[in-house]
Amino acid sequence: MVQFYSGLKQKILNFTVQPFTSMKRSLLILLLLPAFLSLTLASGFQGEQKLKIGITYAPPYIINKEGIMSGVCIDLWRLISDTLRIPYEYKVYSSTDTLMHDLRSGAIDLSILPLTATSERLAKLKLSIPFYISNMGIATRIEKQSAFFQLLNNIFSWKIIRSLLFIFLIATIFAVFLWLAERKGNALQFRPGFIGVTDGIWWAFVTMTTVGYGDKIPKTRLGRILAIFWMFFAIGLFFIASGVVSSELTVNRLQSQIKNPDDLSNCRVGAVYKSGYAETLRRHNIPYSSFSSPWDGLQAVNSGIIDAFVYDQALLQYLVTRNKLSDKIMIIPSGLNLQYFSYMAGKNNQALIDRINPALLNVIDSDAWGEILSRYGIDH
Repeated sequence: MVQFYSGLKQKILNFTVQPFTSMKRSLLILLLLPAFLSLTLASGFQGEQKLKIGITYAPPYIINKEGIMSGVCIDLWRLISDTLRIPYEYKVYSSTDTLMHDLRSGAIDLSILPLTATSERLAKLKLSIPFYISNMGIATRIEKQSAFFQLLNNIFSWKIIRSLLFIFLIATIFAVFLWLAERKGNALQFRPGFIGVTDGIWWAFVTMTTVGYGDKIPKTRLGRILAIFWMFFAIGLFFIASGVVSSELTVNRLQSQIKNPDDLSNCRVGAVYKSGYAETLRRHNIPYSSFSSPWDGLQAVNSGIIDAFVYDQALLQYLVTRNKLSDKIMIIPSGLNLQYFSYMAGKNNQALIDRINPALLNVIDSDAWGEILSRYGIDH
């Protein structure tokens, strides 16, 4: 094929130097030049070496469904490769460790896995700009309770008790001031001593709830001024307290025993062995059980072996949805251990990263990136 292109090129050159008239020579060049250029470009494109890209299957980022590749990272790379017109081929690895070894040795050119940018990897590899920021998710069981027991738990919750104690304290303070104002001029209704303070408390609660029995009525000028102030203040206090109590009494039949990362200290927790999420638990002095994969951890949560499992939030949500566990397991975002995912190339492939970065930035700043994330159930 190369000899054919060289021969054609030489023929074109020979024709242009033969003793044709100037008009004939120009016409011949115009006729043959497009064909020559197209063949030259085709030869150059066919000769360009394919980029070797290492991947491992990690849904929802890289998915293999009956031989068809898809996923967040696959769709993102397709947009970039189409923009840059880069020929490539995938090499599938069974483990990330083997892939990283080949990437460092130069056996492959690029990894499009959702790998975290770390100082150690930056020292040994070339990293692109981050294309996604991941968050550590907490997978935990959804506890099902009857409406009656849930109602009892809510009624005696510390939030309601604390609100009622606060209201009682404020009402008692006003009752004392009202009793001091009324104890001499209205001793019949606001009696002397401690019992008179209880008369004031009774009046304060009756007034706050707008019941208005009329059995206790301030008669002194100062007492009535305090009563007017309490009426306006108590209305607002009553509605605030009602909102707190109403929210707590709303019956929710699905309740997780883990509400935030602080609850992990008192639970049986699991994590993937040697993962960044396991390291996060170690830093927070939280003991945990090790699992070989996220799916193993989710199964342990579902069967009650552990109370919670921590891993990448998007991946956990994908596994829960795909395996129809949404009514049994919920994923709580933790806000801990943010992971900045980047493409990674060999140490000598800085030119490749420099070529990819502008196209990568354009894609993640476009609406197409949001559509890709939504397609796989990931928050933008």
